[in-house]
Amino acid sequence: MELPNILIVDDSREMLTYMEIVLKSARANIISANSGAKALTLIKNKELALAIVDVQMPEMNGYTLALKINENRIGAIVPIIFLTAVYQDQVEILKGYESGAVDYIFKPVNRGILLSKINVFLELYNQRINLPEDLSLLKKFEDNLSKSNAELADSQVKFKSFIEHAPDGVFIMNKAGQYLEMNEAVCSITGYRREELVKMTLHELITETSKEKWNSFLMKFFNTGTANAELTFRHKNGKVRWCTVDGVRLSEEQYLCFSKDITQNKMAADALMKSEEKYRTLLNASPEGIIIVDLKGIITDVSEIGIELYGSDSQNELVGKHILRFLPAGLKSKFREIYNKTLEEGLVQSVELKLLNKNKVPFISEISTTLIQGKNSESIAFMIVIHDITHRKKLERQMIHNDRMTTLGEMATGIAHEINQPLNTLSILFDNMLFAASKEDSLPKSYLEKKTQKIYDNIFRIKTIIDHVRVFSRSQEDAIFSSFELNESIKNAVSMISEQFRHKLIELEMSVKESLPLSYGNTYQFEQVILNLLINSKDAIEELETKLGRTIEKKIEISAYQDCKQIIVEVKDNGIGIKPEELEKIMLPFYTTKEAGKGTGLGLSITFGIIKEMKGEISFQSEPNKGTKVTIKLPVAKRPKEG
Repeated sequence: MELPNILIVDDSREMLTYMEIVLKSARANIISANSGAKALTLIKNKELALAIVDVQMPEMNGYTLALKINENRIGAIVPIIFLTAVYQDQVEILKGYESGAVDYIFKPVNRGILLSKINVFLELYNQRINLPEDLSLLKKFEDNLSKSNAELADSQVKFKSFIEHAPDGVFIMNKAGQYLEMNEAVCSITGYRREELVKMTLHELITETSKEKWNSFLMKFFNTGTANAELTFRHKNGKVRWCTVDGVRLSEEQYLCFSKDITQNKMAADALMKSEEKYRTLLNASPEGIIIVDLKGIITDVSEIGIELYGSDSQNELVGKHILRFLPAGLKSKFREIYNKTLEEGLVQSVELKLLNKNKVPFISEISTTLIQGKNSESIAFMIVIHDITHRKKLERQMIHNDRMTTLGEMATGIAHEINQPLNTLSILFDNMLFAASKEDSLPKSYLEKKTQKIYDNIFRIKTIIDHVRVFSRSQEDAIFSSFELNESIKNAVSMISEQFRHKLIELEMSVKESLPLSYGNTYQFEQVILNLLINSKDAIEELETKLGRTIEKKIEISAYQDCKQIIVEVKDNGIGIKPEELEKIMLPFYTTKEAGKGTGLGLSITFGIIKEMKGEISFQSEPNKGTKVTIKLPVAKRPKEG
């Protein structure tokens, strides 16, 4: 007896192999094909008991193949079971029933269910072929058929229930765009009831701005059988909303469509875009260079000024790369210190560093870092603000040099006294030697050695004063910071002014500890600080004497000592003092309490800048007509790493 034929069509070789293995136990001849075209060739002029067809196949899908299997077939129609994915393809099952499906098997295939269904259809086929005369067999046939039909009806009910409760809209329309059927989600999306929608066309819902898109969608839909579009429509409440529409042709008169309301997504995307535009505008509007770095040190964003500072052509050279790649080798450890401090304290401000741009050209920068936190206060990134202060530093150095020249001008008389004293001594020595030589034919060796040594000592003193004034007056544009003896710096400053003070009958009392630890900075700049303060004290004393109209005791005290990890330097005078309302202004550039034409108003401002650069502090205590005390606090030298 010839075995009945069962056709299996699936574009997956693995699925065909699996089906063949499962159906070995079935009493049937298995015909396998991996495409619709091949299947039609293999079954030509053959009778089939059953066809098991995959829905999703390239070139020819399962629905089209099903129609072609039964097209012009003589005799009974071949029952077809469709293979389909559980979720993705269920929305297309309605189309399957139109194509001749009698049942569905959902992937992954259950072996027991598959064999059970196949055996039912094989038995129906055998009964139809053998034309059983036994009424009991006929009854059994009818029962099985009834059972199969009941199962099919149950499957259809379940499928329709699934479609009805699907979260997205599912509807069928005709070529005129009229609603024929729809699930509850369509009503929810549009705001209309079913009885209202069946009296409407989709054209009525689409807004004017989306009419062109809708017409393009329909044209493609009707020509190719599939299409998709993103459209705006008007809800029953009058508000405009966004939706996506995907469609597949069921027949020439019916088109299955799926819609999804994406209004919230569009609003969120628009808000995000506006936020991004605002963020980008603010980022690029900043006059400083801004770099955003994630917690791993990877650059995620750079402002236009930041790109310009580095000398890049675009963000692409910086974004996605580690920040340390763009820092000088000697600066990397310093940057890690800033990173850790920012992570602990949330903010680091105004750290002066020498950076290099893309072309290795150095520029002086002042950077500040801020820790960026999320909604739950978790750390998510760093913002680095870079301010190019190269020009400002150049101006500051010029101001310091100008102030130094002004100070030298004011010290000119004192320096002349300092040099005249050893010159007078030299003159007296030479006179003594000439006088002694006129009386003696030969002078004792010991006498000559003693006088000569004094001559050398005084010449060396003059040379030292001149050399020191020359170095002090030189521009410190490339001033090098290093550890230095603070007490030596104070003594050098005093040596250039002590004779002038002595001439003006000002008592200058020094109390400087010899065992002071080293300070870190530039010794000549610190000398300028001391000179500025001493000259200010001198002027304050003379101003008080002029105001009182009588001679007063004139005294200036300068002291230096260590207090824990700080070095304290104090300059105290008994001059005219500073008014309380002027104390907060005295360190501002060009502000002066002196009479017109006396002083530049830059001395204390420059002094403040030098002390700040040395990581120190300066403060003032003053009482009008009684005097002023200036206190400088400097850290003990700890040479910072280069950068």
